Amino acid sequence: MKEFKILKVLDKLSGFYKRAGVDYDVLRIILKAKLTMDGRRKSTVFNDNKKRNKDSNEFFKALIIYGIIGLFMSLILLFDFNIMYIMSAYFSAIMIMILTVFISDFSYVLLDVRDKNILLSRGVSNKTINAAKITHIFIYVMYLTISLVGIAFIISLKKGIGFFVIFALSIIFIDIFMIIITALSYLLVLKVFDGEKLKDMINFVQIFLSVLMVVIYQIVPRLFGVIDLSNITYNEKLWHILIPPMWFAAPLSIVYGEGISSIKIIMSALALIVPVLSIFIYIKLTPTFERNLQKLNNNSEEGKEKNKYIVKASNIICRDNIERAFFRFSVGIINSEREFKLKVYPNLGLGIVLPFVFLFIGLEHGDSLRDTILSVRNSNMFLSVYAFALVIPNIIIMLSYSERYLGAWIYKVAPINSYKNVFKGVIKGAFYKLIMPPFIILSLIFIWIFGGKVIIHLIIAVLSFTILTVLNFLILKKVMPFSRKFEATNSSESLISVFASMFCVLLLWGAHYLAIKFNIGIIYAVVLIILNIILWNLVFNFINKRLKSL
Repeated sequence: MKEFKILKVLDKLSGFYKRAGVDYDVLRIILKAKLTMDGRRKSTVFNDNKKRNKDSNEFFKALIIYGIIGLFMSLILLFDFNIMYIMSAYFSAIMIMILTVFISDFSYVLLDVRDKNILLSRGVSNKTINAAKITHIFIYVMYLTISLVGIAFIISLKKGIGFFVIFALSIIFIDIFMIIITALSYLLVLKVFDGEKLKDMINFVQIFLSVLMVVIYQIVPRLFGVIDLSNITYNEKLWHILIPPMWFAAPLSIVYGEGISSIKIIMSALALIVPVLSIFIYIKLTPTFERNLQKLNNNSEEGKEKNKYIVKASNIICRDNIERAFFRFSVGIINSEREFKLKVYPNLGLGIVLPFVFLFIGLEHGDSLRDTILSVRNSNMFLSVYAFALVIPNIIIMLSYSERYLGAWIYKVAPINSYKNVFKGVIKGAFYKLIMPPFIILSLIFIWIFGGKVIIHLIIAVLSFTILTVLNFLILKKVMPFSRKFEATNSSESLISVFASMFCVLLLWGAHYLAIKFNIGIIYAVVLIILNIILWNLVFNFINKRLKSL
């Protein structure tokens, strides 16, 4: 295995570990194995990347991407207007990024129970295993933080040594806070659920945390009155102490000379107290956390969708027996595969939020809640629902991948006369399982906001989404469903699909807008129905010969 420089640095601290009763030699071997596996594990930032090189380090490739993202985020620190505003916005972005990485790429570190199952049976002490886990977390977070915030550290020196020191401490406490929040969220889920249901709930926690941080990122800039960049004002409110990014911005605002107030002092205190207190809470609850982690080894069939409902849906939606069979097959794969859910579900969660983000961006500053609701109801802002369509390319792309991809040999031996019905069934199953449930949730909320007049427009939107689905399938390279390994994804086809889909979304959004302007919504809906019938038949018939050659 490759020798890591960080382990050579850690060797200097071996005495500290030995005094703590840790077998350092064993700890080093464990860490070397974990860091090697980190390098092989595909990061979510490369979900759509091509098949990796055998000797490439995926973790450090991901750090380069995070570094580029951090560079762009740190540019805001070059400005000299209201520091409370700048740092609140910056810390919001950093917290979103850190939490997103934690819940997408870091969960396996917090939730991994395999090392204990293997190592305890081979005489390795519990203390050594826990020390290896904590050190692994520390190394992971250190690399991630330096990658995201390294440029910002350099820029912060421009604002003075005091500012730099407080900024560095703030980043450390943010790291601690994000780790503990993630761990305690999982602990809460672990206490309540077990087996398969627990794994499903962990997915939902990941979605919730992602969505929560996006919402906070939208809220924070709106707490400030912005007339122009040289005249940004911050009006303190007591409830601002509930916004974590503002805790860490408050001491920097004070150090930079923007004045001291009781609320800023409270927020500064929270920036210190909450992370430190959360450490003690986590240490206290660690034994409970470790015990409950064993539930991940239990498998439960509860909570899975009953087969009879899938059968009924397939009979209604599909016209061919092969189509019905693969409709049920795709729903079954989506229900059962953990890796598939981890790749797709967080995007679905963000897809639900995106329409409201665009809706929120369009609101007028300074309006009362009543005036805002009235202005929204009388507008065409329900067209923001098209933002949800941006999740469709990811779904269609992921239908080619599976944990059990080796089972794809069945396509060669099964009595399938028409491959088009295989793809039709799988795509319809994915639309039924992944697109319709969140869209129904969106529709109910939009009906509540905009009233009954929006129903026809939501029908038009879902008809547009079915067109987008078949167009995305047309653009992509044709591969049998669930026949690829997750790591062998193709970046070029993904990018082409995403950009083509964005163009189609804008096109359909524009057509819908024109239909509203000319008051021909019902006629446009009929046109979309006809277009759907033509496309779903024409596209699959056109490519059927190519599908047979796969």
